[in-house]
Formats: sequence, C-alpha cells, structure tokens
Amino acid sequence: MTLTRRTLSLATLGLPMLAGTAWGRGAGFSEPVGDYLFDAWAGEPLRVFYAGPDAIGPDTPIVFVIHGVQRDADVYRDQWKDLAAAGGFLVLCPQFDKTAFPKESDFSQGRVLGPDDTPLPRDRWSFSAIEPMFDDIVRRLGSTQTTYRFYGHSGGSQFVHRCLFLTPKARAGRVVMANAGWYTMPDPAQAWPYGLKGLPPGAADLAAAFARPSTVLLGEADNDPNHRSLRHTPEADAQGMHRFARGHRFFRACRDRAKAMGVPFRWTLAYVPGADHQNRLMAPEAARLLAGQPPAHPGDPARTF
Repeated sequence: MTLTRRTLSLATLGLPMLAGTAWGRGAGFSEPVGDYLFDAWAGEPLRVFYAGPDAIGPDTPIVFVIHGVQRDADVYRDQWKDLAAAGGFLVLCPQFDKTAFPKESDFSQGRVLGPDDTPLPRDRWSFSAIEPMFDDIVRRLGSTQTTYRFYGHSGGSQFVHRCLFLTPKARAGRVVMANAGWYTMPDPAQAWPYGLKGLPPGAADLAAAFARPSTVLLGEADNDPNHRSLRHTPEADAQGMHRFARGHRFFRACRDRAKAMGVPFRWTLAYVPGADHQNRLMAPEAARLLAGQPPAHPGDPARTF
C-alpha cells in the first residue's frame, strides 16, 4: 500500500509512534516498502520511496540514497530494499523529478545559482530538502537517531559531494559517494560548478566536509571514456577521461587541499572490483561502508591513468 498525504498526516494527530514494533502501528507507514509525498520544506513536494526491515523502532538507522540522472528513485529503492531488510535500516530515496528540477543544475548542482548566476535562496536549494526530510522522519518514527547515512550514485554522487561542501551543518554521519561522472573540485579559483568560484561568500565549508567520515567509492570497470552519459567538456576532461580516473583526481585534490588548509581529512578511497556504472553493483559495498565496516578493497590514491 502506498503512503498518501492522508496516511502520513495520521502521525501528526497523536497516534502512537513506533517503538520496536511492526509496520503499520504508527507514523503512517503501512508496510516495509512504499512511497509518500514530502512537502515540509520550502521547495517543491518530493515523492520519497522507502524500504526497511520487518520491524522498525527508535534506534533504526536512517539512510538517504540519492538517484542518478534518470531520476529513478523507485529503482534505487528496489535495489536497496533487500540490503535495508538485511541490515536493519530504513532507506529513503527522494525523487528530484524533471518537472520540478528540469536541469542538472537544478538537481545535482543544488539549484544554488539562477540562470543569470545570481544566488538563489538557500532554503530552496535542492540540497536543502535533506535536513527537513530527516527531521520529518525522525518525528514520525519517534526516532532517537541524531545523524543519518548518506549515499549517492552517479548524478546522486554529484549531489552528495556538493551537498557536503555547501551544507556544513548537515547531520550526515557516514557518507559514500559512488561513481560520479565529474566533480566540483575544492578550488576557489575555478568557476562553479567545476570549482567554487562564483558561489555566495562563505557558502562552501571545506574543512567541515573533509572532517566528515566519507568514502569515494569507485567501480573498477567504470572506465569507459565513451559511456553514453559521461560528460565531455574541457573542464570535465581535465579531471580524467573516464569516471574511474576522475574519482582518483577528485580524491587527491580534496586530500591535498585539506593538507594545505591544515585541517583533518577523514575520507577514504575504495574500489568495487568488476563493477561498471551500475548502482546495483555498488550498493552492497556502500551498505557495508555506511554500517561502519572498513573497505573490502581499499583504493590507491596514487594510481595513474
């Protein structure tokens, strides 16, 4: 049964919250897999696809999964639902559809700047949906969680790493960024979105981003320079000719920038052997990392291409 505005509103009418019990006894959730409409933020309503274990409670971890450029949040939810059931966590996949967020600048680049490159209100940035969405689900579940786990693949990985740079107070505990096609480099001299130049003053907080436990997760077979959705511009190609190379360049740039700033760097680089540009191949290792496990296959930041 799909969640609706009416079923979700039941949680605001004083119904008991879940406390280590089965689905359907509170918070408006009727079963472990479904979707609902979230509108408790300044931007457009978002359809959120969710999946979880057979029973949830105040201590159930919360994981946000961000889809790629196809905006297929339902597919990402389906690829994560067995991992959520086995791992005992609730996965939420918000959908930034092309009606409300037609351009990649509206979605994976955060809708930070308008068409004339003037800053837009922060509360309408696409990045700004995640924190109130977390507050909303915590309230509905009576959750004790104070942090969430954060994963993005492909365009979703672009969303996540830029969100880390521009949302320093985000309560993301562990973060995994998988197979981004290209990156915003931590370079204040390069123009947005390839760098940080042109953003509102003080918008980016690199020190806060680098201090967050995060993994750049790369599929070792995601190395096709002619992949149909891979961006080729002079700025993107300067990062490498395929995603696997670009991920290394991004990781090194962030590591070196942290060193130059004299701030902690808590990021790791990891591989998924045999994985190309498919979320379903990346998700199992991402789930392990988000649970606090060490990388099964640590990456080599010095690797050259």
